Amino acid sequence: MRFQTRLALAFGVVSALPVLALGFGLRREMLARFDHQADERIGGLVRVLRQRLDDDLGVARARVGALARALEGDNRFRLAAAGGDRRWLLDWAGDALPATGLVVLQLHDDTGRILSSGQFRNDFDRVAPTMPAAVGAKDGVALVRARRPDGSVLALAAVDSLTVAGRRYRLIGGVAIDSARLAALASDSEIAVALRFGDGDAASAEADIALPFGDDAAGTVTQARLVVVRDPGPAMELARRLDRWILAAVAGTGLAALALALWLARRVSQPIAELAAKTERLDLERLDQGFATDRPDELGALSRLLDQMTRRLRVGAQQLREAERRATVGDLARQVNHDIKNGLTPIRHVLRHLVDTAERDPDRLAPVLLERRATLDASVDYLDQLARTYARLAPSRGPARVDPVVVLREVAAARQTDRVAIEVQAEGQVPAVAADPIELRRIVENLVANAADALDGRPGTIRLGAAVRDTGRAVILTVADDGRGMTAAELERAFDDFFSTKPGGTGLGLSVVRRLLSDIGGSVRVETGPGRGATFFLEIPAA
Repeated sequence: MRFQTRLALAFGVVSALPVLALGFGLRREMLARFDHQADERIGGLVRVLRQRLDDDLGVARARVGALARALEGDNRFRLAAAGGDRRWLLDWAGDALPATGLVVLQLHDDTGRILSSGQFRNDFDRVAPTMPAAVGAKDGVALVRARRPDGSVLALAAVDSLTVAGRRYRLIGGVAIDSARLAALASDSEIAVALRFGDGDAASAEADIALPFGDDAAGTVTQARLVVVRDPGPAMELARRLDRWILAAVAGTGLAALALALWLARRVSQPIAELAAKTERLDLERLDQGFATDRPDELGALSRLLDQMTRRLRVGAQQLREAERRATVGDLARQVNHDIKNGLTPIRHVLRHLVDTAERDPDRLAPVLLERRATLDASVDYLDQLARTYARLAPSRGPARVDPVVVLREVAAARQTDRVAIEVQAEGQVPAVAADPIELRRIVENLVANAADALDGRPGTIRLGAAVRDTGRAVILTVADDGRGMTAAELERAFDDFFSTKPGGTGLGLSVVRRLLSDIGGSVRVETGPGRGATFFLEIPAA
């Protein structure tokens, strides 16, 4: 998995989790607040319903109690109860019902037989204990369904009793209870009020008011409940809207996090890719990659570490090449010495023979020379062939257009260390020179190496310069140091082969410089003195 992908996934997860937690927390709190407000409205509605029932019950009780007191003192009722005017008794409830505002009015004797029924006159003499049983079940109050000629009527009934001639009678009366009127009390469209009878499912009810229920038509006494039901639709709609907003927030945050992650990954991966590309191009033959940077972060620290490592590799590679060169030159010198000795030994023997002949018998010198001429010719031919063979070992390169300032900067980048600073300065527009780039670099590297050695391990600065002469036909390169300098005697032999003032030095550096400069038509001049450092002036023809 790529770094950018991993970073994008990490950013997405890290950014989405807090948004999800915040979103679902807000969702839970808003739904809880919504439910709490609904519960408060339901509680208020239940209180209103109870108050309305209490008011209706108070009306029913007051009216039933007034009728009971009036009936208890009515002589006609006493007469009818004693077996007198029965028709009056049958019509009494029907005549009294309109004036009371009740919808149910029944008079029962102590056996439960209906003596007079206001809502259904023909119910007289029917034994109907349902309503008395229901009304007497709880505080003398109940919800009853009474028969009428055109069906039935639902009423909130109260009971009162009276005693006449030693017999106890029950008077049951009720005011109409209209579920539509009760439902109108719930002004909130989310909340509804309904009447439920029997043992119906109460799971969906938020609150209920239980009442005994007497169904006179069915002859049963059960339970009735005035329930408050809450519509779940608004809460579900609110939850859906919140879910959509949460998903939108998570998606927006995820996209923003993805864009930020890609941007950051690009910012991070690009310098890493550049470092990788530079590192990939590094090898022992190509250590000219620079990693210097002014970034203050970890990537900057890594770049500086790679730059230091590359510098150490440059120094090590240069030292390795120098050691290899010295070893090669030494092997080659031994081989040349051996081959030359092989060619000179016969010549030496012939010369000794000729000298001896000249000393002992000068007259025979000419014949002896002629006799040994073949040996001399063979030895000279051997040495000539040996010279041509070694000449072929030197690589033949054609001159090219080389920017000397670029060469100076490459050498400065390769040879600069923590203790030795190398400065490069170019005066004006410096033209290209006609030289082999490798040989020109060897010239400058040899001079820079000698300048660094002249510092004797002290911190110092080496100054490289490039300028053009007024004629524009030559370029002047300078290599200056502030080292120990050279005496007049040392300067006189500085360009001799195998002359060195350094312990373990080969003495070939400056001689190689002079030879290479001669190959490209250049020259070298030195200004130095003990304790004043040294400045080398290289004059090279312009291309």
